[in-house]
Parts: sequence; C-alpha cells; structure tokens
Amino acid sequence: MLYPNLKFSKIPKNRPFFYTNFVQTIDGKVAVSARNYWPIGSKFDHQVLIELRAYADCLIQGGNLAKEFGEITKKSLGKLSFKKLRKVLGKNADLPYYLAQRDLESLIKTLQNNGYKHILVEGGPTIIGSFLKKGLIDEVFLTIAPKIFGSKPNTTKTLVEGILLPPDKFKLKLISVKEIKDELFLRYQVP
Repeated sequence: MLYPNLKFSKIPKNRPFFYTNFVQTIDGKVAVSARNYWPIGSKFDHQVLIELRAYADCLIQGGNLAKEFGEITKKSLGKLSFKKLRKVLGKNADLPYYLAQRDLESLIKTLQNNGYKHILVEGGPTIIGSFLKKGLIDEVFLTIAPKIFGSKPNTTKTLVEGILLPPDKFKLKLISVKEIKDELFLRYQVP
C-alpha cells in the first residue's frame, strides 16, 4: 500500500471531509478525447485509486465519469479483494456509491444524515471544479505520470475545466511526495 494507516486532516464542523484523486501528465492533461490515450497512469496508480476508495466512507462520481466508467466502478467495488481490504481498514465491506447532483447542498445534507465522514469525489474537471468553487475539497491526491500529450483544441482537459478559480484562494499545502518508478504521488491539503 502506498498510504498504509492513512489519516486525514480534521473533519470540518459543518460538513464531511472531501478528497479527490487524479492522474495527470507532466503537461497537466487529465483526459484526452482519443481512446488510445487511456489509461494515463500505471497499474500501480490504479492500485492507489483502489486504496483511496477503500479508505472512504462513501464514493461520489460525476455524471460524465459514471456514464463512461460507472459499471466498471460498481463491479470493482463488489470484488472480494476490495471488500476484504475495506474490512482490514475497519470499514464496512460495502462502499456506498452516489452520483454527484447539481444541488451539492442537498447531497451534502444526505451524506451527513447517513453519517459519512470521509468522502472520495471522483469525476472529471467539471465536477471537481464545482466542488472546488464551493470550497468542498479538503485534500487532493495527484499522480504525475511520466507522459506528455500536448494539446489540440477541444481534445484535452486539465484538472479543472469550465471555471477560473481565484489565483490566491487555491494555494495548496503539500502533505507528502512519494516516488514509485517514474511516477510521483502527491498529496495536497486545500486551504
């Protein structure tokens, strides 16, 4: 495991703790419309994704991601090895799965009412941008893959799309850096 005994920052008083996980190229691309560019990260990066899911009390996916990978995600959440890992980490074997809604306040209320404290948000640049804009992401796990994709209009995406965030508001604090082969695994706290 890359993050054995993972501990999160303090849970905010008025809502659950939200974290996200992304993989990007050195030139900042998290998605390319052409299929032959996927996956961006290595098999180890995928194992880290599974590990971060195992620590969550609940998983939220954005609509576009769910359309493309939702069935694959649900199948992986049902694997015996995943359920065993969750039990080892002191979690319920079944990871609750939600789709992100336009009304984030309503979703947060539902999550709080269900007692979820640590929530992994997986999605594309639009849903992550929405969570960031509302100040709802507390930590970012980011894998830097040793690739450069370049860019053509309307073919690549970065970590956040569709909004421009204030430059002084999102100066993240580096929590850890881990190097595995040629990939970097970064963990940031969002102020």
